[in-house]
Amino acid sequence: MSGSFPRAGRRFTVGLACILAVTACSGDGDAGEPAAPEPTATVTENPASQAEEAIRTVFEQFMDAVVEAQSGRSDDPAALFEGLATEATIEFNAGIATRYADQGIVRVGEPVITDVNVQVVSSSGVVSACMDESAWSPELVTGEAIPPAEEQLTPHPIVYEVVNADGSWLIGDAIEPGGTITC
Repeated sequence: MSGSFPRAGRRFTVGLACILAVTACSGDGDAGEPAAPEPTATVTENPASQAEEAIRTVFEQFMDAVVEAQSGRSDDPAALFEGLATEATIEFNAGIATRYADQGIVRVGEPVITDVNVQVVSSSGVVSACMDESAWSPELVTGEAIPPAEEQLTPHPIVYEVVNADGSWLIGDAIEPGGTITC
């Protein structure tokens, strides 16, 4: 034996130590430095889609206010529309609710709104939808049913202008849908 065994033993030991060191550094164990975070992409909505979503939300809240105002449960129907509609639209809808109350009429249930479509151009736009009023029936406060108007018997289009006032979208005047929208 010429001393080659100790040299081979040292090489083996050094090699084993290197392998263990590399394994310890690259392992999934808790020891060592934390893994670098993986890059992630941040998705930001474009301003047009943000506006469309804001208008959809205001429209839903506006329709909820219409239902509440015509249900006869509100002492101040105009207050239901604050921050949701223009002054003219508030006056119009509060006027309907007041006339119903004066005549002893309420609407029971709620309409089904589908196919909401929003179009935005700068600081104004249009929101349209299909409205089925068959489950939102008029009746006297005594509970006696009132035959609904013919246009309330089948789904029909509704269209409103929307305007941006001081950074908030408001529902404006109703627009005659014409024959361009079918439900």
